[in-house]
Order: sequence, then C-alpha cells, then structure tokens
Amino acid sequence: MNAAMGRRMRMLRAISLSLVLGIFVIQFALLRQLRMPVWFSRGIFFAIDPLIFLQHLAVTHKLLLYAMVALIPLAATLVLGRFFCGWVCPFGAIHEFLSWIGGKRQKPASRPDKKLLRIKYLILATVVVAALAGTTLAGWLDPLALLSRSAAAAIEPAARSYLPQRGLVRHPIQPVLIGAIFLLVIFLNIWRRRFFCNTLCPLGALFGLLGRSSLLRLEATSDCTECRECTSRCTYNGGPSRGHLKSECDLCFACVADCSRECVDVKFGVLAKTDVGLNPGRRQLLGTAAVGLSVAALCRASGVGRPDSKVGHNFLRPPGAISEREFLSRCARCGQCVAVCPTNYIQPGLLEAGLAGLWAPVLNAQTGYCEFECSLCTRVCPSGAIEPLTLGRKKVFKVGTATIDRSRCLRYVEGGNCSVCIENCPIPSKALRERPEEAMPGRKGRARELYVVADACTGCGICEYRCPVPNGSGVRVVAENEDREAVTVS
Repeated sequence: MNAAMGRRMRMLRAISLSLVLGIFVIQFALLRQLRMPVWFSRGIFFAIDPLIFLQHLAVTHKLLLYAMVALIPLAATLVLGRFFCGWVCPFGAIHEFLSWIGGKRQKPASRPDKKLLRIKYLILATVVVAALAGTTLAGWLDPLALLSRSAAAAIEPAARSYLPQRGLVRHPIQPVLIGAIFLLVIFLNIWRRRFFCNTLCPLGALFGLLGRSSLLRLEATSDCTECRECTSRCTYNGGPSRGHLKSECDLCFACVADCSRECVDVKFGVLAKTDVGLNPGRRQLLGTAAVGLSVAALCRASGVGRPDSKVGHNFLRPPGAISEREFLSRCARCGQCVAVCPTNYIQPGLLEAGLAGLWAPVLNAQTGYCEFECSLCTRVCPSGAIEPLTLGRKKVFKVGTATIDRSRCLRYVEGGNCSVCIENCPIPSKALRERPEEAMPGRKGRARELYVVADACTGCGICEYRCPVPNGSGVRVVAENEDREAVTVS
C-alpha cells in the first residue's frame, strides 16, 4: 500500500471517528425523548460493548439479550484486528482528536513501553477475576461507561451552567471528582498519545487479546531500513517493523502514510508465527488474581445486599431497581439514569453502599425529587439493573417511605400548621395527612398532627425537597418497604 492510499485511509478513519462521536452526542441528547425506542435509549454503544456483556454473563450467569450484538465486534476483531479502538470507540475519538490538535509526535528512535502497555491486560485480568467472584468492576474504567458517566455528571452540567437557567437547575453532587478524573484521563495525552487506550482501558485489552490472531495485519517489507519513521504518529509508538505488537495496532494507517520509502504492506491471512505479545509473567498474573479477589472481598464485606444480612442501609435506588445484590452485580455505572432525571433526584453514588456501590445511582432528595409523571430512568438502563416500567407501574413503585423528624418539623418546633409537604404530595389520596388538633408533649402551641400513610407513600422525595426547614428537612425519605426487593429478575 502506498503513502497516498495510507492518507486516504486516515481520512476515512477521521470521518468514522467524527461520525461515532457525533452519534454518541446525539444519542445522549435524545435520552429524554420518550418517542425514541427503548433499544436506542439504552445506548447504541453499550449494545456493542463486549466487556459489559461478558461481565454480566460472568456475574449473573445469564445472557443480556439486548447486548448480544456485542458479539459482532468480537467476531470482527478476529478478522480485522483491534479496529474498534481506532475506528468505532467514541472515547477513543476524543483521545485521537486531542492528540491531533496537540500535534504530538514520538521520537523516531523511541520504542513502545511494554511495561505501560501491559498494565491494561492486568486491569482486565483483575476485572475478570472480580467478576467470577461476583463483583463488577468494569464500569469504573470501561471507556463507554466512563464517557457516559462523565457526560452525565460533569460535562453536561458544566456546559449548562453557562446557559440561561429555567426551572429546576441541574445540580450534580460529584461534578468535581468525576470531571477531574475525566480531564486527567484526557490530558494524559499530552504525556503519551492515547495513554488511556494503551495503558488503562480494559476493553482495549480485550480487543487486543483477540486482535493478536486477526487475519488483517500491517507488515514491513524487505526494503525496510528500520529508520523508525513510521512510528512518529503510531498510536502506541511501535510501527510495523521489527518487534511489531499486533495486539496494540488499531489500524490508524499512520505508518503507511508516513513511510517515505513505502515499505509497509497490508496483508490478509494466517500468520506463520505467533505475534510478538505482551504476556505478563506468572508472578504478575498471580498478583493480579490476588488483587481481583481482594477488591471483590472488600466490596462484599459491607454486608449490604447480602440476603442473610440484617444490616440496613440509608440510601435509595431509582424506580425499577432490582434487589440490591442483583443491582450491584448488573449496574454498569454508566450514568444514563442520572442524565435523564429531569429533577436531579438520581445522583451518582459515592460510598453509601460501600466500595461495590461506587458511582451506582442513588436518590438524593436534597437535590431533587421524583417527578410523578416521569418514567425515563426505567427506559435507559443498558444492563438490566433498572427494569423498564410503564408510567402507571412507576407511579406506584415504592422506592422508600417518608418519615417525620419531630426535632426539625416546623409543626413541632414552632407550632402552627405548615402544610408544604401535604400540598406538594403527588399521590391523589395524599401520603402525608394531618390528624385533628391536639396538644402533645414537647410541642409549642397547638397544631394538627402530621403523619405519613406508609402504604400510600412511594418515596418520591418531593416532601423532603420542598420542606422549608433550613439546612435540612423536617421530612426524610428512608429505605423502608422498598418494592425493588420484590422485583423478579429476568
């Protein structure tokens, strides 16, 4: 293949990456549109993410039918190599464009750093071991989940802060942490081109393992002088010459375009000898297995979600969420439910459920409430952690129960008849009511007693959110009698 053809292939690749990034942005922008089919709302790219699919299979021992499409890129990798990373991944597109804007070129004499390249395979091994032990870690570093979570909790809220604010303002609780991780990963490209893709990405490691045996490959011809000119824009600084790492090549075709002697050929067929690999040593594999088991043990040590545990929890999950143990084993930490919530009720969790619940969605009535006429969050979950609900079913789905804090409620602290919570309760029969006036010990004056009808309350949180008590609330929604513990997992 000559240099002119290499430049045309790079142009096609740039067009492909622009399209996939545009599709991701459009799909993310249309998440709140009820007219969109459920398969579209769940995320086009999550349907072709084999890491999420295989992790779900390893942890739950069940097929995620929606994501079986992910077998297609796996099969294609056996033919084309690691094309997904270089042509299809929207997160990879961001890294590629930043590298292009920065004009980052490697020194021709430099060689790929195998120690850095090997890290992602150890991360993948940790994810696999933890998954076999029943703990999901892939969502932390899966590129599609990381990008979607960052867009939901940091990028979109930051962008909206510069726009005119109307109605309820989006107020995420972790924009700095999640945004800082995203920026750190992005700006590591200044140090090394596509650092995340080459060093940290477990999905890239999965494709790399399969890509080692692919039929399509780039090879240096016998005219190659080992000048290393082909490595100046190589995504992993390797090139097709001696010591080529086929598992790291994402078919960027920079080597073809940059070789002035046109010494790079594109070949198709079975290799006569095994590709030079990045096989970790036995000690590294044993250490990785120990890390995976240790992280899995730490995640499960809290007792939350165990069927035999009597330890309660003080966090709430979105409507349609399945039982806690199953929820944590399925949730991809993608943040799509956070993105679609119009009232800020759904937020990315921190350590409310222990390490296992990091970035899994929780409900926060201090930042928002559940809109009675909305069921968007039940339509967008790509992993089945939140089951689809009709609007009618969602309206009666119980995520928690409101309780009155008599030490803060204005009726008990100041007397009077504040009824903000009753007025805002969306339940037609009202889950918050008042009893006839009577004097009670510890209360100033006489006022009608406020109480909660537990069977009617769904835990929507609007009473807590609208409560006029400063620096907190006189009503709190707690995790009692949740319907999700009775949801049948399909």
